[in-house]
Amino acid sequence: MTKWLSKNESGRADEIEIRGKVIPGIVVQILKNRGWDTKEKIEQYFAPTLSDLHNPFLMTQMERAVDRIIKALHSRERVLIHGDYDTDGITAVALLLTNLKRMGIDATYYIPNRLEEGYGLSSAGVEQAVKSGCTLIIAVDCGITAVEEVLYAKKHNIDVIICDHHKAGDEIPEAAAVLDPKIPTEQYPFRELAGIGVAFKLIEALYEKTGLEKEQLYQDLDLVALGTVVDIVPLVDENRVLVKYGINRIKKSKKPGFRALLKESKLNNRISSYHLGFIIGPRINACGRLRDAKEALELFLTDDYDRAVQLAERLSADNRERQAIEEQIYREAFDLVSSSGEDKKRVIVLGKEEWHEGIVGIVASRISEYFHRPTILLSLKEKTAKGSARSIPDFDITEALKYCSRLLLKFGGHSQAAGLEIKKEDFIKFSESINKYAASFDAAVFERKRFYDVELDLSDITDELIHFLKYFEPTGMANPQPVFLGRNFEIVGVPRVVGSDHLKFALRNNGRVFSAIAYGRGDAILEIEPGKTRIDCLYSIHEDSFFGKKKVVLKIKEMKKTGEMGAG
Repeated sequence: MTKWLSKNESGRADEIEIRGKVIPGIVVQILKNRGWDTKEKIEQYFAPTLSDLHNPFLMTQMERAVDRIIKALHSRERVLIHGDYDTDGITAVALLLTNLKRMGIDATYYIPNRLEEGYGLSSAGVEQAVKSGCTLIIAVDCGITAVEEVLYAKKHNIDVIICDHHKAGDEIPEAAAVLDPKIPTEQYPFRELAGIGVAFKLIEALYEKTGLEKEQLYQDLDLVALGTVVDIVPLVDENRVLVKYGINRIKKSKKPGFRALLKESKLNNRISSYHLGFIIGPRINACGRLRDAKEALELFLTDDYDRAVQLAERLSADNRERQAIEEQIYREAFDLVSSSGEDKKRVIVLGKEEWHEGIVGIVASRISEYFHRPTILLSLKEKTAKGSARSIPDFDITEALKYCSRLLLKFGGHSQAAGLEIKKEDFIKFSESINKYAASFDAAVFERKRFYDVELDLSDITDELIHFLKYFEPTGMANPQPVFLGRNFEIVGVPRVVGSDHLKFALRNNGRVFSAIAYGRGDAILEIEPGKTRIDCLYSIHEDSFFGKKKVVLKIKEMKKTGEMGAG
């Protein structure tokens, strides 16, 4: 059973006035619970500016990186940008390539094939640099663990600049410069930049050093917003500023790729972090999962709108194919969990020969969410097994993989997601090893929890509250949409099941009635007696437009009949 836990330990705050606007006490309290506990911090939260970004030269080796690129410019060297095949890597390559060429640098790119080369700075990429006559490689969204590959490049008189945001291994590559906020010795004030965020700081520093007008760079914040949101990094500090301004850029982007994407996905100018993460992002990721990511990159580089439309259509077709493969693997994995007893373990480890290694990460995420367990899905090959891991809060999956490193051929990633490769013969040993590591954790780590911001009656929902809730955007990891606890709400009207399995109904409390929808809870209709059934629920508040008329809808996250255990 899911535990409902409050983030609020100090009652209800008073309203405050900022710039002539009165902010409701409910909103003030939510922000205080999240660490925005002064009037100055709240003002900064509601009105972030690009001047809030940190000085890029606070990154320890930024000066070295900038000087090396300027040397390449003056010496007319050729530069290879080595990216990754996901949205973060693709947008980072597009950002660097566009801006280096704008500065007059001869630049080309290389993105590895996920199925043939796997993740990271590859020897094939270094070979491409050698063949292309490049004397500098800039690795974006990868490289921090590529010790051997960097040495290989140096043997061919090629310098490497690493722009990464993943955790470092025991040894840092001997690169010309290493930019990675997660290096333990790094003093940069914000550690949670995405790969494209680090690339942006590099270009920002180059603009400062060379005296270029930054407004040109800010036009590319559309790329930064997309890569940042899709990589699921915390949307706080610099990330929130970059995404907030980047979303506004997307709405009026001059890039044919973004215009074609918005048309193909039928979004027009209705863009939020949700749309980037769940509608646009999967389209960009799809081709890299199924084959290679070059067409996704081309979409952001082309100046030809007709070509962009063609590419956007192909990416959508790839995404539909990806969805079909994903659904098949999910059904098989779900059945395997139950039949094999994996759901009784603290870490779920599954593998099968036919599973597509480019898709297993998404399925691992779904399995992890359903069972609330760290989950590793592997595609079994002739001699090896390659796949992806997804985790739960408070369980760092890369630390768990480090514990099993003697059994791993390759691994890397974040606290909540990672890629790995093992010998097929070590499958059982690996599962036993990672579960042994997980056994050292308190059982509470593996209990499902839902956090809410404050308790809220329907009578508390005012036009002012709805107005200020919109200012929480862009929402995402570490800056979630506000969630409220409702107690003893009465279900009224005629509930009905809509869409595939969604329950639509109305809730009444203290004389107020609002429409509500609970996604994936169509089964609950059998337990409802309108006018009699009362529920406790966790919900968020949304304002939808129907034919020009605005309507408030409560989106139900969790619901239990009043009196059932779990709320608290």
